[in-house]
Amino acid sequence: MTYADWDAEDRLPKTPQDFLDIEKTLLSDSPFLGTKYDFSQVKGLRILEIGCGSGVLSCRLAREAAEVTAIDITETAVTLAKRNATGQNVTIDILNADAERMPFADNSFDYVFSWGVLHHSSNMDNALKEVSRVLTPGGHGLVMVYHRRSIAYYIHGLYWLLIKGKIFKGDTLHTVQRHYTDGYHHRYVRKSEMAEILSNAGLSPTKFTITQYRKKIIPGCPSRLDEKLKARFGMCLITEFKKSA
Repeated sequence: MTYADWDAEDRLPKTPQDFLDIEKTLLSDSPFLGTKYDFSQVKGLRILEIGCGSGVLSCRLAREAAEVTAIDITETAVTLAKRNATGQNVTIDILNADAERMPFADNSFDYVFSWGVLHHSSNMDNALKEVSRVLTPGGHGLVMVYHRRSIAYYIHGLYWLLIKGKIFKGDTLHTVQRHYTDGYHHRYVRKSEMAEILSNAGLSPTKFTITQYRKKIIPGCPSRLDEKLKARFGMCLITEFKKSA
């Protein structure tokens, strides 16, 4: 989550301004986070962010006076997030931990937040069961994962299957994603599938939002059509949920 070019010699932020620039890029590129998500809703709550990366969103949540805990599976992310929190003068408990085996007691948090992370877990079902376990009864959360009914899923998949010829090596639309999707583990999820996984974990979805980043979903697409396509076939499936009291 540094948003530097993959080919850049040094992709890691160093100064407080570097981290603020990453935050600006993230909020600008994501219309949902930049204009629709109300960060003030977490004020006073015990927050857990799963997959904090460079700590950009953890710091943004912490600026709303929430008690924030953040975890990431990589030591690099933990180091960066701690550096970010120090530079922004916010207090965050940042740990190296696996979302499928979190080191927290039951009912530890009021709100769980995870943006573009849990589709990279080896077993998303187990990760969401852990979310349910650490979430207090009546607690809420938000998770963004890749959307399987997205234009990007089909365009990229068909390109790699047909143009790159992966179909002749046994790949399907589902398996070919491993050649182009970021992350060692990755999956694309339908709304119905997400609802079922949440239900099995003891969580109930309260709202689904489909969106995409600011870049047009199809090059040259008129703006009004672009907005409509993103709202139905965007790459980001955002699920807000709650745990029964």
